[in-house]
Amino acid sequence: MVQTSSVLPPLEWVTVKTTLPKAYPLMSTREPIRSERLILRPYAATDLDGFHLLRIQPEVMKWTSQGKPDTDLEHTRKVLENRLPGAEGESAYEFAICWAETGEMIGTGGSHMRVGELGWPVIGYMIRSEFWGKGIATELMSTFLKAYWALPREEVEVKVEKSTVVGSENEPQPEHITAITLDSNGPSQNVLGKLGFKLARKFEEEDPNNPGVNELLYGYALQKPQA
Repeated sequence: MVQTSSVLPPLEWVTVKTTLPKAYPLMSTREPIRSERLILRPYAATDLDGFHLLRIQPEVMKWTSQGKPDTDLEHTRKVLENRLPGAEGESAYEFAICWAETGEMIGTGGSHMRVGELGWPVIGYMIRSEFWGKGIATELMSTFLKAYWALPREEVEVKVEKSTVVGSENEPQPEHITAITLDSNGPSQNVLGKLGFKLARKFEEEDPNNPGVNELLYGYALQKPQA
């Protein structure tokens, strides 16, 4: 946490030509994605109990923008409702993460914003703490990225943070996806490093739970592999 006035330069924006995924496929048409130990599938109303179990773990929620556990089951229900088919979740490419052996929901992951803090789409994940230390986050994100890069693309113009530009901003840019972590979240930074993400920018934002207190954030970027 950073409690002083910002000493980092402000984000610098440029408009570039690149590619991004077309509108994501409807949730009702999304097939489960499997890895060795995991199943990534669309959310369902029946996920409420498993989703709540995830979102009441302080050690998980401390790294989220909410910063603290859900107050009760009804709070979790409202969050889940926005991720169900036909809701706001259709504009994200995010999944319930299940343990393949049992089908138990153990987390969430994917791209929750098409326009993130650095202008590019953002990925993130949450995994129940009892499943930490098993390489699951790396397996999850690696599996997700393969599916994400395979989505149909279209040419677009987007406003992005200058640190993510390769060469001249006047030239077509390789597509990127980004991830944002708190400065103190070393484990997630290690996962991103294993996946090939590079630190692009450090910046500060006000902590939504502590007005007047800034958080130091690390913005990572990953370039789309060449076909």
